[in-house]
Amino acid sequence: MTLGAMLSHNIIIQTTYPHNTMKTNRNKGFTLIELLVVITIIAILASLAVPTFNVIQDKANQMKGTNNARQIIMAMKLFASDNNGIYPDSVANPQTGSTAQSANAAFQMLIQSELLPDERIFGCPSSGFQPDGNIGQAPTYGQALQPGENHWAMTRGQTESAVGTMPLVFENPSSPSWPPLWNCDAAGTLAPGRAWRGGKIIIGLNDNSVNVEKLASKSGSAVGPAMRQGGMNLFTQASPNRPQQILNVVTMGGMSLPGQGSYTLPPGQGAGYDPNAGGGYPPQQQQYDPNAYQPPVQN
Repeated sequence: MTLGAMLSHNIIIQTTYPHNTMKTNRNKGFTLIELLVVITIIAILASLAVPTFNVIQDKANQMKGTNNARQIIMAMKLFASDNNGIYPDSVANPQTGSTAQSANAAFQMLIQSELLPDERIFGCPSSGFQPDGNIGQAPTYGQALQPGENHWAMTRGQTESAVGTMPLVFENPSSPSWPPLWNCDAAGTLAPGRAWRGGKIIIGLNDNSVNVEKLASKSGSAVGPAMRQGGMNLFTQASPNRPQQILNVVTMGGMSLPGQGSYTLPPGQGAGYDPNAGGGYPPQQQQYDPNAYQPPVQN
């Protein structure tokens, strides 16, 4: 046998192959253009979702605010049933001997009368006025509804028997005129007198109904209620040719009085401040025009 034959017979030449004979492509990454397209799509979807989220959030917050206003009116009705049909703003506070000069002072009497166990319902979502939960001790409950702790204004001098369509409790206005005005440009902020997005405000009536009402415009810093048939709005329709006074909220820096400006509260004075006591309200702001207020229409 030749050498060549021996080698071919006895020596096995093995050929090894790679485990994966198929070539695989490397994972392909995003190109810059593809990345920009994805980012653009996400941005468009986000821009569509944000307004929807705002609407849903506002609806939920308005529902909470509506419930708070309704509970306040119910407490006022209970107070009136024990006080000859008169609401707390027209009853002299036993702690000060004077009637309320602000919505805070009027609502504080609901707590002093122990009709409400705390002050939580006087807040509202999306408001800069929030109760801190500290109402103080009986019988004065002097820490209840201090400046900046009440969101709600009210129409002064009403009674349980007043016309049912009379606006009674409503969100604090930027101008406490008749009708009151709200700041639609401040929607979505915590500014005093702000309206809701879309030009809306929560208003509770003397018949216990509470609704989110439309204003005359969706923008503007001083916007009144939407006009109704006959050229009147919700406020003037309830009291034709009889302007009513409004008790507004007490802010952290001052208090808005009906038809007048603001002034800074003296140190240590809060919702139950007695204007007849020493160091009372500035004289020029303490004097009311007797022709500006007329008794409400009775049923």
